[in-house]
Amino acid sequence: MTHTFSIDGSSEKGRALLEYLRTLDFVKEEQSSVLTDEHLKELNKRRAQFINNGKKGMSIDEVEAFARNHRK
Repeated sequence: MTHTFSIDGSSEKGRALLEYLRTLDFVKEEQSSVLTDEHLKELNKRRAQFINNGKKGMSIDEVEAFARNHRK
């Protein structure tokens, strides 16, 4: 049986719970975006405009990877 929970990782208690759950061998972490396909399409469109104006931007996947790698 699989259970799904939403845990807000922005609070100290939420981060502590997530860290604890990651130590359990029977827990599998799956991260998902709360953005819809339409939101992603709009973000990619705006990123392309940003880059076309000579600026460097990141895709949503790059932003999510950056956030995961820089958690407190």
